[in-house]
Amino acid sequence: MSTSNKDSSQPSSSHLHTEQPSLSEMSHTSTLTDEEDVQEAKRLQSRFPWLDARLLVVVGFTSAVMLILLIVPMPTESTYTTANSWGKLEPFHEYQSDVIQNQSLMSAIKHNYIQYVNESAEKDGYIVTVNAVTADENQLIILYTAKSLNGQEIYGMNSVKLSSIATGKPLGHSRNNGTHDTDSENVFRGTTTIRLKSREPFPQEIAAKFQIASVDEGRLSDPVTNTSTEDMHYSPTLLIHFSLAGQFKRPETEIVYPNHTIELGDHKVALTRVEMSPLEIRVRFTGDQPFEPYNTNKPWVEATGIIAGEGDQAVLLRALNRKMAFDDPNSYEYIFYSNLLDQPKTLQLQVVTREADNIGDTQLIQIK
Repeated sequence: MSTSNKDSSQPSSSHLHTEQPSLSEMSHTSTLTDEEDVQEAKRLQSRFPWLDARLLVVVGFTSAVMLILLIVPMPTESTYTTANSWGKLEPFHEYQSDVIQNQSLMSAIKHNYIQYVNESAEKDGYIVTVNAVTADENQLIILYTAKSLNGQEIYGMNSVKLSSIATGKPLGHSRNNGTHDTDSENVFRGTTTIRLKSREPFPQEIAAKFQIASVDEGRLSDPVTNTSTEDMHYSPTLLIHFSLAGQFKRPETEIVYPNHTIELGDHKVALTRVEMSPLEIRVRFTGDQPFEPYNTNKPWVEATGIIAGEGDQAVLLRALNRKMAFDDPNSYEYIFYSNLLDQPKTLQLQVVTREADNIGDTQLIQIK
């Protein structure tokens, strides 16, 4: 296994909006998933100094057996619980941890790998505020608050577009989610994630353009609102400029080349490349034949999770998506959330083999 740095070659409420598209793309809405945090620590200590040596041996042996039985090193499907305060960002905490569960964002906030922005734009009774941001070489995540000051109920964000001021180019496709405050339909908390383009310079000055979609008071409770655009109102474009802190440029992406091969009948698929950064882990598989993502009869290897950590501290990191590698028709990639800021001692890729409806046994591939 060899490593290198990155080369130059990317509802808590009934109105929860997950992976929200523009209204013109409403029929293609997709959803994310959720998770919770588990931490177990068992400590056994002798409190009987008056016992003789033989009894102490018995007590110690019994304690060791109990410890083995009680602490089972199974990975959990959660990283943090709502018990951990997010401080100024607490309004974003509940829906992120209980509904959306962006593990990368949760890890970043836990380790203060976050920049408070608090820049706002207001026009025609609409206001949007960029509250905070986190980033690395691969991803940019912003947390924002949209408000209506004119009595309108906020349906959601019609669009969020980010671009680099230095180049004038858009930063990439945005993945949006959010929800209303529990006590107000006029306040919307949202998160936008952008996957940065590896061939573009790291953006230091950002231009963020927001457009809010809203409806008249009381319309959000009408189910027809979710299928009709006739009653929608739209804010003007709300533009906010902000700079990214230098700390986000420093963590370099680590690349590992496991070269682990899996036999699939007469064919082979190899785990050839893993990229790791604070907000993203990307794994690449390469086969001996072109990958056909819609041909379910063709055998392939599916990555189902990454076990990060050891024993009772292990966490199961989920995949964001699967995509083809456009530079190689025989390769495809999975993008996972990351908790590298936790400095996990080990990383194991969890995979299964698939052919039509037949699913093989789970295998673990050591990454780190």
